Amino acid sequence: MKSGLNIFCNNNIKNFLTSLLSEYELTVMKLDAIKDNIQSSHANIIIISDNDIDFRDYGKLNDSCLVISNLKNLNLNNKLNILNSPLSINQLKNRIEHFVQNLKVHFHDLSLYNEKLINLDNNNFCYLTKIELEILTYLIMKKETSKNFIKENILNIKTNIETNSLESHLSRIRKKMNTIKTKVKIQTKNEKLLITA
Repeated sequence: MKSGLNIFCNNNIKNFLTSLLSEYELTVMKLDAIKDNIQSSHANIIIISDNDIDFRDYGKLNDSCLVISNLKNLNLNNKLNILNSPLSINQLKNRIEHFVQNLKVHFHDLSLYNEKLINLDNNNFCYLTKIELEILTYLIMKKETSKNFIKENILNIKTNIETNSLESHLSRIRKKMNTIKTKVKIQTKNEKLLITA
């Protein structure tokens, strides 16, 4: 399953980014779309160039954003991830991959970081397996999905094969969520999975 990556830029570099970052599911938007489209459960790449000197909509930027800019006097929040250009293509790709791999995903009182599941209210934490992390991250990103989608795209199981693999993973994830006393719940309704708080 490809990780989602939002790209915000006013440059006409969509084709370049699509080929450079082909392992991601890209959504490319103009800079002025930031205010409505920053998602803390997605990696957000913001590219600001000399032509965007008037862009000032930084209020929504958070630690799910990587800002790439050639502007030397860019006044941004110190907590933001900022990458100054020029960069080689390999440097750019490696930095984006590192950023995406280390992205913290938040949902209500839950935070996912690497393979660590953290309750932000009480600082309780536990560790997830890579598959558990993928399932929970996808659920947080989409809020609702079908069991078949997770079976096919995360577990790589054909839908016509009878298995309890997904139910086993969900059971372990729920136990870990209970252990850290989060308010977040994974619910099953028919063949749908929902995450709520």
